[in-house]
Amino acid sequence: MRADRKFRIRKRRRGVTRRERLLRGALAALSAAALCASFAAGAQWKPKTPVEIVVPNSPGGGNDAVARLMQRIWTSQRLVDAPSSVVNKPGGAGNVALAYISQKPGDAHYMSIVSVTQQLNYIIGTSKFRYLDFTPLATLLGDFVAYAVRADSPLKSGRDMIEQLRKDPASLNIGVTAVGGNNHIALVLATRSAGVNSAKLKTPVFQSSGDSITAMLGGHIDVHVGSIGPLRAHLENGRVRILALSSEKRLPGGLAQVPTWTEQGVKGTFSTWRGVWGPKGMTAEQLAYWDQVLTQLAQSDEWKQALEKWNWVNDHRTSRETAKYLDALNEQLKEALKEIGLAKNL
Repeated sequence: MRADRKFRIRKRRRGVTRRERLLRGALAALSAAALCASFAAGAQWKPKTPVEIVVPNSPGGGNDAVARLMQRIWTSQRLVDAPSSVVNKPGGAGNVALAYISQKPGDAHYMSIVSVTQQLNYIIGTSKFRYLDFTPLATLLGDFVAYAVRADSPLKSGRDMIEQLRKDPASLNIGVTAVGGNNHIALVLATRSAGVNSAKLKTPVFQSSGDSITAMLGGHIDVHVGSIGPLRAHLENGRVRILALSSEKRLPGGLAQVPTWTEQGVKGTFSTWRGVWGPKGMTAEQLAYWDQVLTQLAQSDEWKQALEKWNWVNDHRTSRETAKYLDALNEQLKEALKEIGLAKNL
């Protein structure tokens, strides 16, 4: 009896010991997991050397203004702890700036201001760089396209313009600043969606939007296609009428009365987006860091106020959203440029 009792006591003790070992093992595993999680949180990527915002133009232009605003906000609000600078590398229709950051693979301390122009330049063959050669970090703002006429023009709406072009694509002189440029492509996308033979459009080219507007006001062209900003003063003093905007919905303020193409039954939505690309090969941790910084930038009051002042629209997308957006847009641009005989890289 005593022997049996001793056996049962020993067996019970061995069972308790076994459970203790299992419990201690589980606690050890949990502690290790917590330690790993703590280490991972401490190891999140942050810039350790100065950050460069590369601008593909000389100081003073729109891209330069965007870069300097970015730097000012993330410095003043301590969104980026590392020092930063704006580096101007003009030339080659943006190719000099892109060549520079392409030599920094995987280095998230470099980014370049870019726009839809870089996509267009590759397709028409004036650049060897594709958006796929870089890491899209964000789109930041939209600069929508306006279709303007003199106040006394017989064209009263975008539909009037489309109907005339359907009958005769060459019946209107429509001023743009570059064949194959963003404003020209916005026109092609809108007209081809409405059944106009876009290859037969008459599009005299001007050195600047100012020159095109002057020609329109002087009666030398019928329609000016370009950014909203240069038209504001003429719209306010009643000298011009905007037939349509390429925005998805009506814009606020003084432009609230201007209809979009969509309202007029035309698929003419188009944004001359500006954003930032980094070098190819950036890691998920680096992308997560810049997603957070650029989202906070786009949500700041200073950013929103500056864009409103410059007649731009806050059009922020994260890195993942930007990649998808550029994929879809690239297909549209290739089709439009192919139709008018300008596509070389498809």
